[in-house]
Amino acid sequence: MTQKWVLVTGGSRGIGQALVTGLLPQWNVVFTGRSEEGIARTLELAHNVQSTHWVKGYSCDGKDEQRVGELAQQMLDEYGAPAAIVHNAGIARDALHIHQDAEVWRDVLDNNLISLVNWNRLLLPAMMMQGEGSVVMMSSVTAIRGNSGQTAYAASKAAMMGIARSLAREVGRFGIRVNCLAPGLIESDMTQAIPEAKLKAMRQEIPLRRLGLAEEVTGSVAFLIGDNSRYLTGQTLVLDGGLSA
Repeated sequence: MTQKWVLVTGGSRGIGQALVTGLLPQWNVVFTGRSEEGIARTLELAHNVQSTHWVKGYSCDGKDEQRVGELAQQMLDEYGAPAAIVHNAGIARDALHIHQDAEVWRDVLDNNLISLVNWNRLLLPAMMMQGEGSVVMMSSVTAIRGNSGQTAYAASKAAMMGIARSLAREVGRFGIRVNCLAPGLIESDMTQAIPEAKLKAMRQEIPLRRLGLAEEVTGSVAFLIGDNSRYLTGQTLVLDGGLSA
């Protein structure tokens, strides 16, 4: 079993699922999810991908520090240090700011930020010893442009950009790169449920007049963890069709 592998958190649905199947032709992929059904579905899709690489899926809630610790050690024991970590897991909990209490904010921040801290604390030292690697945090154009009802979400995604800048300075001398990807509106099950009139209005706000595709997100992540971005760190790549221009 070839040991060079990538961790994708939140790989049991949506963009995370697309990341697992999209990266598999070039990388061995380990992913996590909270839904056993979603994990099984991702594995089913991945096994239909023509690839010589392997894929593994595990049940894990990233904000559960004990579970992350146990699983991270298991991964290190079985596969060695990861070549890359893609922090994709997260939630939104949309509501107007005056209707969000501290519990909502804690939930969003725990899922979107504390979870990546839990993984980094255990996997980054092994990557540093390895002398190379890449960390990608899935931010959002909402962190740059803002969106009504998403103050907690936007705050968590903007925090990722600050983490990337500071962490890049801490681990750069060990050959580790740290970047963010900030997607805009991406076609998904969620966008398919939006009424066509509203979706048309949303497209009109985007200079390219369309939503992004999951495979375009995957391509950007592949770039950020691959050799073609070896001199890129501490940055945020915005993939939004010009929405934030």
